Amino acid sequence: MTKPSSFLRPLAARCDRRDFLRGLLLGGGALAGMSLLPAPVRALALPETGPYARTELFMGTFVRVQIAGCGQMQASEAAERALALGRRLAALYDRHDGASPLGVLNAQGTLADAPAELCSLLGLAAAIHARTPQFDISVLPLLQWRMAAGVQADAAAPREVRDLVDARAIQLDGSRIRLLRQGMGITLDGVAKGAVVDAISAELLRCGCPDHLVDAGGDIVAHGNTEGGRPWMVAVEDPEKRGRYPAVLPLRHQAIATSGNYEQPAGHLCDPRDGTSSRLRSCSVLAARCSLADALATGLSLLPAAGVAAGAAAHGASSFAVDAGGETAVSPGWLIRGA
Repeated sequence: MTKPSSFLRPLAARCDRRDFLRGLLLGGGALAGMSLLPAPVRALALPETGPYARTELFMGTFVRVQIAGCGQMQASEAAERALALGRRLAALYDRHDGASPLGVLNAQGTLADAPAELCSLLGLAAAIHARTPQFDISVLPLLQWRMAAGVQADAAAPREVRDLVDARAIQLDGSRIRLLRQGMGITLDGVAKGAVVDAISAELLRCGCPDHLVDAGGDIVAHGNTEGGRPWMVAVEDPEKRGRYPAVLPLRHQAIATSGNYEQPAGHLCDPRDGTSSRLRSCSVLAARCSLADALATGLSLLPAAGVAAGAAAHGASSFAVDAGGETAVSPGWLIRGA
């Protein structure tokens, strides 16, 4: 978890992250379109004044739905159905819950009759890994080693830990999943939130609400227009927290996700080859789906800034990266307006 800003730190020190976020939500402290306890880096949905908005807490963050162009009753019913679906999927992908399908898989090394949604997400992760090897959901042993060892960002993991990381050793056979090396573990933290956002958006479309924005702590999907017929506006947070946005862009029928390590010296993103940490301050990706944007923002964060654009383009996406020195690297197709 990143350090909260100074005015939040006293409360955060007295309770865990989920309780802290819940208290803010119930106390009316949620800002439109953003989480008050910052992720390492995020995109921000700029506040809109549409007729309907709803915010709930799950996946350890605020999940906000904004709907335009629908009546209150239709919007409310659609949001209820979509968020219920999101909560159900989030529970499937939760590695911290030993009783979840992913928790059982990690504990036992095999899972029979796995939920179709989990199998589908593993298939997507494998397809992304094939083009972007830096995105590897089997990286969990490295993350656990870093946390347990409290190592520095440039420290490499021992061989026995590195040998447990290999996405090719995840076997998916119908509804059966097997981890082919004893001690392996999977984390979907780099793609699950985006997949949940995609599912919420798809459910809103099925409910007849084509103009909406879904924001889960900076993983964002926007469809259609705001109530005034304008595109939804999204900003990339400044890694230096200087009160400005290095990029502001309109979003229609697109998704954005952002990752970075700049507030965590040991890093929450690590290279699956050796466990060393990302050197980029932030990496934002625009894509057609939030699951893809989420995964690419995670994996491409491990590349030098100059290589991020090509990595995104291989998936039909575009990127905006900020390196350790504050220099930006922008790919074609990324619309920028400083703010």
